[in-house]
Amino acid sequence: MNESVLIGRSERFLDQIKRKQISIDNIQETEEFFKLYNYLKSNMNTLQDMRENMEMKGYTAPYRSINKYGRPPSGEMKAEDMYDISRHSQYFRMNAAAKKNILDRVKSAMSSHRIAIGHLEEFATIECESCHHKYRGHEISELSQKKCECGETDLKLHVNHQGVYRLEIIPFLPLSGDYMVKLSQLSPISRKAFRSMVRILKQEKRGIVKTVSLVIKVLEDGRWVRKRVTIDADEEANYEKEIRKQYGPNARIELMQFHRKKPSIINDKQVQTALSLGYIKHAENQILQFLPDLLEESLHDKKQVKIYQDALNTALKKANKLDTGEDPEILKKIFLKQELEEKGLLDNTGALPESLKNDLDLKEKTEKCLFQEIPRIYILWDLIHYYLTTSYDRRNKYSGPFPYLRPGLDSNQIKAFQDFQVEAVKIIQEYLKEKIEYIPHMARVLSSKFAIEKKMKGLHMPMGPALGAAILVGKGGLSVENAALMFSVDPEDVKKENLSTLQKPVSTKAKRFMEMMKK
Repeated sequence: MNESVLIGRSERFLDQIKRKQISIDNIQETEEFFKLYNYLKSNMNTLQDMRENMEMKGYTAPYRSINKYGRPPSGEMKAEDMYDISRHSQYFRMNAAAKKNILDRVKSAMSSHRIAIGHLEEFATIECESCHHKYRGHEISELSQKKCECGETDLKLHVNHQGVYRLEIIPFLPLSGDYMVKLSQLSPISRKAFRSMVRILKQEKRGIVKTVSLVIKVLEDGRWVRKRVTIDADEEANYEKEIRKQYGPNARIELMQFHRKKPSIINDKQVQTALSLGYIKHAENQILQFLPDLLEESLHDKKQVKIYQDALNTALKKANKLDTGEDPEILKKIFLKQELEEKGLLDNTGALPESLKNDLDLKEKTEKCLFQEIPRIYILWDLIHYYLTTSYDRRNKYSGPFPYLRPGLDSNQIKAFQDFQVEAVKIIQEYLKEKIEYIPHMARVLSSKFAIEKKMKGLHMPMGPALGAAILVGKGGLSVENAALMFSVDPEDVKKENLSTLQKPVSTKAKRFMEMMKK
C-alpha cells in the first residue's frame, strides 16, 4: 500500500472514532454493553493491523532514510544542486514527521481502547440463560457474536460489584489518539494535576539488570578474534560457562557491561497519558457539578467573589486585546483595579476588604485541593483496590483495567501511594457518594499484600476481595464492616480471612504456609 494512502486511511479512521459519541448511560443493559464492547474491540483489531503495517514499513524510525540524502562528501557543488538537495531533504523530513505522528496517534488510540475494554470487562459478568455458564474478564471476548459456547444467544449481564472499574473515564479517553488536543483543553490547575498524575504512574523500580554485553575472545582458524555479544541477565548464571558452551572451551571474557532497566508502575508512556487524562477529566466534570454548592456553604459572601471573578475575566480580556509592548500582567492589574473601582469593591485605601480577601484565599485553596487531590485519590484507590483483590498471576497474565501494570512493586514504587488528604476524602463521600475511605499508612497496607503473595507463591490458595478487605482491617485500621462495604463482600467472609488462619489448607504446601504465617 502506498504510504500516503496508508496515512490518509489511518487519519480518516481515527477522525471517524473522534466523531463517535461514547455514552455509558445504559451500560447495564446487555444490548448496550455489547454494542460498546464490540465497537471498541472492532476498532482495536483495525488499529492493531494499522500499527503492524506501519512498523513493517519502518514508521518506528522514519528519519533514518533522511541520512542517505545531503551534501556530497567531497567536491564542488552547483547552486542548483544545493537547491535540489534542500528541497528533497525538506520533502523527506515532512514525510518522516507525518509517519511519526500517525504512528504515535495509532499507539495512543490503542492504549485508550485497551483501558476502556479492560474497565468494561471488570464491570460485567455475562451469564447464559440456557446453560448458566458465566463469562468474566477477558472471557467476555469469546462472546463477540453474542453467542454462548452452547450455541444459545440468550445472555444476561450482571454487574460485578467486586470488580475494579471506573466506566465514567471512558468518554474522556483519547480513543482517537488526540491526546495532545485533550491536553491543550485542560485548565492550568488541571494541567498541573495531569503532570502530578503522570509522575505517580512513572514511579520507577530500582534498576534491575536485564541484559549483559560482553567482549569475548574466540579462537577461530588458528587466530584469536574479538566479538561483542549480548545475553539475558540471570542472577544465578555463570557467564563464563555460558560463553564457553556457545563459543567453545577456548572462549574468554575480556569485558562485561550490565544494562539496567527501571520499569514504571504503568510501564507504557501512552497508557500513562491516557489514564491520567481520563481520570482528570472525569474528576473535573464531577467537581464542576458540586463546586458551586460547596463554595456557597464555605464562603462568607459568594456574590462578592463572583463580582471579583467577573472583573478579573474582563481585565484579562482587555489586556490580551491591547498590543502596546507592555507586560500583559501589568496591563491586567491596571484594568482590574479600574473594574473593581467601578463595581465598588475597593475601600478608601484602594484595597480589597479583608473578608473578600479571605474568601478568595479559601476559594483558591479549595479548588487546588479538589482539582489536584480528587483525581489522585481516584486512581490510587483503584490501583490499591486492584492490587489487594487480585493475585500476582492474574495481574501478570491479564492487563485488566490498567494495561502494562507491574504485577508487583518494590519499596521505591510503593512510595507513590501517599496517604489521601482527609478533607478531600470527606468531600468525596459527602458530594460524590463514592465508596472510598481514608487509609492511614497506605504504602504499608500494600507492602503487606505483596509480602503475603510472596509467601503464598506456589501454593494453590484463592486470593480475592475478602482477603484484601482483611488486610485493610489488619494493616489499615478500618473496621470489618467498612472494609467489607468497600470491597462489596460479606463481613463474615472478611472475619474468616484472618491473616493468621486465612483459608483451610488443602495441601501439604498450604499447611506449611499456615505454619509460616503463624510465626
